[in-house]
Amino acid sequence: MKKICFILASSLFYPISAWAEGWNFAQSGTAGIYYGATQTRENNNIANRSDRTVFRADGKLEALYEQGNGMHIGAAANYTVVIRQHDKDYGQGDWRFYPYMIAENENYGRMTVGYTYNAAALLHLGAQDISWLNIQDSNLTYYLSSANWSNGFKRVRFFTPKSTRMIDDGRAPKISYFTPMLGNTQFGFSYTPDNANRRGMVSRYVNYETKEDGYTAAMKNHWKLALGDLYTSTAYGLFNRTDKEWAFGARWVVGKFNISAAYKNAYVDGHKNPIATKAVNAHLPAYFDNYRESQAWDFSMGYDFGRFKTNLAYLHTEAKNTRNRDDLVVQTNRFALNEWFELFWINAYINSKGFERNSNDNNKGYAVITGLALKY
Repeated sequence: MKKICFILASSLFYPISAWAEGWNFAQSGTAGIYYGATQTRENNNIANRSDRTVFRADGKLEALYEQGNGMHIGAAANYTVVIRQHDKDYGQGDWRFYPYMIAENENYGRMTVGYTYNAAALLHLGAQDISWLNIQDSNLTYYLSSANWSNGFKRVRFFTPKSTRMIDDGRAPKISYFTPMLGNTQFGFSYTPDNANRRGMVSRYVNYETKEDGYTAAMKNHWKLALGDLYTSTAYGLFNRTDKEWAFGARWVVGKFNISAAYKNAYVDGHKNPIATKAVNAHLPAYFDNYRESQAWDFSMGYDFGRFKTNLAYLHTEAKNTRNRDDLVVQTNRFALNEWFELFWINAYINSKGFERNSNDNNKGYAVITGLALKY
């Protein structure tokens, strides 16, 4: 009986092994705990405590089946776990999971379907940071609040853009395609059936009559120069049929030194979804969707000393119709203790101006943040 069971088990096991032979599984990420001390214009504000501890983990899971013709087909997911001390919106933590399907071939390019950023955002070459805090769609608001940005559990509000990247559709489900490198150029295209995504720039309070879609097209180039390498990116986006954007970015790399800059312009072209120049109800002020006509630019420079890396980044965003604007500066130092652990020391500043000049609608502050992160 035992012999029969062994033969039966073997007959089941070997076909599965053969079928799974082409599968590759991968996972990676960074998890860390960070403490920040702040000094801001707004005192006794829970969003601007004098100090706060934050735990954050970001990672990626991937399972790809490799076919003999060089085709890879499978699925992947990006995830984020955040626990912020004294957080009234996410008392149990903030948990995010973004799955998507992948099909790629080195000769034909890469296609994804699911919860990802659009092609314009992924090919963008604006200012960069070397920590989880980021300068694009920055997490600096964990410590220093902006008068123009709010993305809590029951509220979403934007008065200025958060990035020179096009993130209006956030990680809303979309279809994206990226060509292989064609000479020194790569192209990318995305289609988003419904832009209304809480983690993008499209506020859930925008009263569009029907679901609106979005399109982006982008190009990234690599130029070999006598002194270093120059990377450039250009992008165009059409959201909700009337919201249009274009962006340009560049990064110059010489050895272990790099410098980056970018600019983005957003404007409304048409009358289908005009800017809310007047308050439409008691809960929404005038120009609550003013980020739809705005501009942003950024700059960064960094150097890699080996185990020690340092980077300085700046972002300016503004809405064209009002005084709403934000200036962020993030200076990051990262030291690798070994293969697995890294130390961070971050100096940050924000100057945020709201619609009015009263103190409740403005904020300026500094933060010093230190932390220990594990790479896995």
